[in-house]
Amino acid sequence: MLEYERLDQIIACLRERQTDTVKNLAQRLYASEATIRRDLTTLERRGLVKRLHGGAALIDGVQRELPLFLREQQNVAAKRDVAARAAQYLRDGQVIFMDASSTVMFLIKYFEGYQNLTIVTNGMKTAQVLSGLSHKTYCTGGLMLHNSSAYVGDYAADFVRHFNADVFFFSSRGVSEDGRITDASSEENHIRRVMLEQSRQHIFLCDSSKRGKTYCYNLCRLEQVDACVMED
Repeated sequence: MLEYERLDQIIACLRERQTDTVKNLAQRLYASEATIRRDLTTLERRGLVKRLHGGAALIDGVQRELPLFLREQQNVAAKRDVAARAAQYLRDGQVIFMDASSTVMFLIKYFEGYQNLTIVTNGMKTAQVLSGLSHKTYCTGGLMLHNSSAYVGDYAADFVRHFNADVFFFSSRGVSEDGRITDASSEENHIRRVMLEQSRQHIFLCDSSKRGKTYCYNLCRLEQVDACVMED
């Protein structure tokens, strides 16, 4: 099992029981206790768990932003389906905004079928993936949130305001029953709001696991976007 898979599984185990021992985690994940201790240290540095004598406890994560490396492994099939459906909004020559979400990154593979795209993102990893394409790519820079590999803050917002985009592809952590699009990160929501203001068309990508979920910070409402793309 790769490290990111173990880290994901440790978080899943702790969500079931809130606390667990190193010995029990090692048995459940078929890993050595020394390996589990190292993994718990990594998760503690990232602010996700608290080390206890002989084990660890999950820090209340209902309103926390999960690390990108964990979100990338969640609901992969659904995110691929959503991205495939969202690709219908691509056109040659577009100026495109992309947020730093893991869902929107799945859209990048479809860019190869289009010409002369200009892409602006606040996602560090998103920009790295885009670097393999021939399209013109801008990354905002700014203050980086390590958990999400997203650039935020005034510098990033001012950078975005230099552009007028044809379309903005974005996602979030949840959509409430009454249609509020919400997230656990106020900083990322701020950049998304600027991208919303500076773009003509707004395409919200949302897999079904986010439906009915409400997080601390409101971004906008479903009726304010041009399309909400979900999996079949």
